[in-house]
Amino acid sequence: MVDIKIFIDPKKAFEDFLPDGDILFLNDLVKIADGKLNRYSDYYDFLVGYSENYSGISESAIQNFDALLKTVEFDQIYLHNPPENIKRLIENSYDNVTINVYDYPKLTSQKFLKINDKFNERIIGQNHVKNELLTSMYDLLKGYNDDKPICLLFYDPSGVGKTETAKFLSDIMGEKLFRKQFSMFQNNKFSEYLFGGAHMQASFSRDLLERESNIILLDEFDKAANVFHDAFYQLFDEGIFEDSNYKVSLKNSIIICTSNYLDVKDIRKNIGDPLFFRFDKIIEFKKLNKEAIEKILINKVNKKYDLLTENDKDLIDKEKIIRYFKEYSEYLVNTRQISKLVDEKINTTLVESYLNENYTQNND
Repeated sequence: MVDIKIFIDPKKAFEDFLPDGDILFLNDLVKIADGKLNRYSDYYDFLVGYSENYSGISESAIQNFDALLKTVEFDQIYLHNPPENIKRLIENSYDNVTINVYDYPKLTSQKFLKINDKFNERIIGQNHVKNELLTSMYDLLKGYNDDKPICLLFYDPSGVGKTETAKFLSDIMGEKLFRKQFSMFQNNKFSEYLFGGAHMQASFSRDLLERESNIILLDEFDKAANVFHDAFYQLFDEGIFEDSNYKVSLKNSIIICTSNYLDVKDIRKNIGDPLFFRFDKIIEFKKLNKEAIEKILINKVNKKYDLLTENDKDLIDKEKIIRYFKEYSEYLVNTRQISKLVDEKINTTLVESYLNENYTQNND
């Protein structure tokens, strides 16, 4: 009797479970069934289906997936993040079915304290944010959240640390941040992506299944049209996201939505009460003061300088560059701007030196 294992997890974790042996991949099984690939054997040790393989299967074949599996004989079948209708069909048709769900790293006391200790080194000028984060995440640390996600909305100026805070948290957790840029979805395709279209189409739910992190960043959340907000109600309430093809659990996740709303009143007006009151905390990021600007400036100059070769370092006077920008600190407003200006200043000096040196050599 065939043994079927279903894995709900990131691709990397799935591959760690794959056995050695005579393997047939699901996309090749489909070709054999369609007569597009010669059948070299009626038996294989293992059938392996990756999540991307289902997109190559027709809707009718999806509905008759159990018949497809009987095209060739197997000892074991390994399926990665199958659509819900395939998952249900297999559970109803076979006895030996095991479902393995990936366990994302937990927020431990050590990680919680590290957030407190390291936050101000990474996110400059936003100490109040650290305090609000810690109070929000304490329920997650102690298990008081009943497995529900912690949902946070960051707002106010661009380039002052909102996205970097999400990256910082994912680094502390030792995970690769899951990030979706909502400003990229400004057309009708977003509806299909969010609510689910045909099973072979890209979707938010499938991307969530593939995630390597339980830190979820929905960047520029304010750019999504209001008509899509109800797609997040169940996600924020229960940690479940479901569309026409997939059902995803995000229990104990941290969901961060960034925005450029002006204030809490502006947020409530734009997203409406049903979504507004589903956020566990709405956190303001403040404009950077002079002290924070100068600290970021020094960090950016040092970081750029450390990347240079020894010869290029000899051409750069770090202190002179820092003094130069401090004179204009009132015109510096955010991290991105400072980073670009520092790069431009240092690169201009290096390019001028490089051109002078090479043209002088050629003339000689």
